[in-house]
Amino acid sequence: MNKKILVLLVLCAFQLSAQDSIVNYLDFKDIKTKKQYAYYVETLVKKERFWEHTLYHRNRKIREKGQYLNKNKKKPIGQFYRFSREGNIQWSCTYNSKHKQHGTATSWFDDKKINYTGNFENGTKVGIWKYYHTSGKIACKQYFQKGKLMKSVIFDAEGQKIKTDLIEFQDPKFKGGGFNKFSERIKEIHNRIDFQINGLIFINFDIDIDGTIKNVVIDDNITKDLKRRLTIYFEGIKGWSPAISMNRKIPYSLTIPLNFRVRFEER
Repeated sequence: MNKKILVLLVLCAFQLSAQDSIVNYLDFKDIKTKKQYAYYVETLVKKERFWEHTLYHRNRKIREKGQYLNKNKKKPIGQFYRFSREGNIQWSCTYNSKHKQHGTATSWFDDKKINYTGNFENGTKVGIWKYYHTSGKIACKQYFQKGKLMKSVIFDAEGQKIKTDLIEFQDPKFKGGGFNKFSERIKEIHNRIDFQINGLIFINFDIDIDGTIKNVVIDDNITKDLKRRLTIYFEGIKGWSPAISMNRKIPYSLTIPLNFRVRFEER
């Protein structure tokens, strides 16, 4: 009888644990996908009345951390943080009891210099929002009153005030095209490198403010020699123009999935 009770208690504890812990595999749009296609791995763990949300890069370092009142992630509350692949903090903000951003929001570049900073009041921007060039000089000031943008003041790379149209955001471009053009360009990798891989690998890299590719990282389990050759190949690709945000050239991180199913020989 005691053994039966013990088994029942163990089963109940296991079911409770399973209900209070969730693992999701997400694509680059944070949509659920299969494990082999995942850009990120998410865990949701019930702790008291909150669901603790942790999102991981493929290299197992934390990408985002925060908490929600429910597992559907509809009601964020408290402090949220986002981190780069290298583990540097990129962004932080706070959600109040109404689940609205409230207080100071701050973003950093990967070298820990300030990207932008500003304040929210119950989900609306208020006061002065400041955006900085990667050099640390001011790039743009925006003045908000109860969520309404009153004025934008723009500064050049030297910190001098200029009159020009505001570009809020512009994706990096590749040789007059975009990501599709770049995909066409890297198809020739099959003709450049001898390899044998079955399945999907992910190439991570940054497009710097001068358009060069840097910080090429491959987390998947392939040979060191192949990683070296893929790194050299990607670093040698020219033709990118940088991303623009608030009239600033900014670094932009990309992850490219490559699906290898057959062996390609050098020609």
